[in-house]
Amino acid sequence: MECVVTGGSGFIGSHLVQHLLEDGHNVTVIDRRKPVQDVEWIEKDIRDSLNSILKGTDVIFHLAAVANARKCGEDPKLCFSINVSGTQNVLSSALNAGVERIILASSIWVAGSQVGDSVNEESPFDIKNITTIYGAAKLSQEMLCYSFLSEEGGPNYTVLRYGIPYGERMWKGLVVRAFMGMAESQGVINIMGDGKQSRPFLHVGDLCRAQLLALKPVAKNKVYNLGGARMVSVEELGQEVIKHFPAKIDFIPQARVEPKIKTISSWLAEAELGWVPNITLKDGIQRCIEWWRSLDETQKNEEYWC
Repeated sequence: MECVVTGGSGFIGSHLVQHLLEDGHNVTVIDRRKPVQDVEWIEKDIRDSLNSILKGTDVIFHLAAVANARKCGEDPKLCFSINVSGTQNVLSSALNAGVERIILASSIWVAGSQVGDSVNEESPFDIKNITTIYGAAKLSQEMLCYSFLSEEGGPNYTVLRYGIPYGERMWKGLVVRAFMGMAESQGVINIMGDGKQSRPFLHVGDLCRAQLLALKPVAKNKVYNLGGARMVSVEELGQEVIKHFPAKIDFIPQARVEPKIKTISSWLAEAELGWVPNITLKDGIQRCIEWWRSLDETQKNEEYWC
């Protein structure tokens, strides 16, 4: 297939590009930064005109966004400009170019506003429980996909609600990278609260494998949760990291309220796509450690990895 990856130079995008290439697809990256791989690169902002660029494209993997939820809360205008207006521009351009399908990177954080303690893709939303700018933007991106198909007749979509990703080339601020940095430089990992907060952590390799499976015809105009194989506590995550460093864990007072993560089912991805995560936490952290130790000090202090 002729594939375009917006945000293909970022953490998840760069891994996705590699998986697509290995699967035999032709890939073009739209990003303001140079890609990791030697592929066609169009240096553009997703809010710029894309009509001519997308001609002949079969599928767009739309990952370009402000991915840092805290930054979205600090700068809502930027968040909605890139995440929502940018998505509207990608959809409009895809429609004009005759692109068959857009595969949208959403997030299982939207589950926080779904009804019930255990939710799946069909669980209803309680709009009043959308409590973050990031979550509101992600839901807005999804709704644009639904409404474009309904009102404009296209493009077709697949919405993938990502679990909590970690892996090589993580951007600054993601917890595994932060833990490695603290363990190496300070000999201690500081965990806020009691460390019992659990998250559906998912290695980027499993996430990218799901995105390739989403190219199947059955995934057209569907929504899939892509959670980790199990819930992992922050303490367990820290314990796995310090196996590789002479470090310990300290628990410090909670500085902010952490949103409760519900039990999220990924049954539909397993049933229709044949996808289940298969990279264990132990193996995933080992890959991260090897990547981290391959970097020099300048690289370790960069904001983004690509």
